[in-house]
Amino acid sequence: MPDIGELHARLDALGIALDGDVHDASQQMAAYHDQLHVYIAEVGAHAPVAALRGLLQLQNALLLRMQERQQVIGEALRLARRTENASRAYAGDAS
Repeated sequence: MPDIGELHARLDALGIALDGDVHDASQQMAAYHDQLHVYIAEVGAHAPVAALRGLLQLQNALLLRMQERQQVIGEALRLARRTENASRAYAGDAS
């Protein structure tokens, strides 16, 4: 059974993976999710509330980072689409 320290380590690894490869991040997220479910199932109501709050704060911080990254990627895709549309329009006008 994982302990709180291992769960924190998983979230830390996920944070590092977010800065790199999306595939690595998704694997870290899945592993954390699985370990958290095992921990909650086995510890249940006896889980230390303060430690769980710490995990929740770390999770929320990671979710914010993920949302920010999603927004940056979305904006880059929109810009690329506008650039492509402008290029096509220009090429059509030049013909």
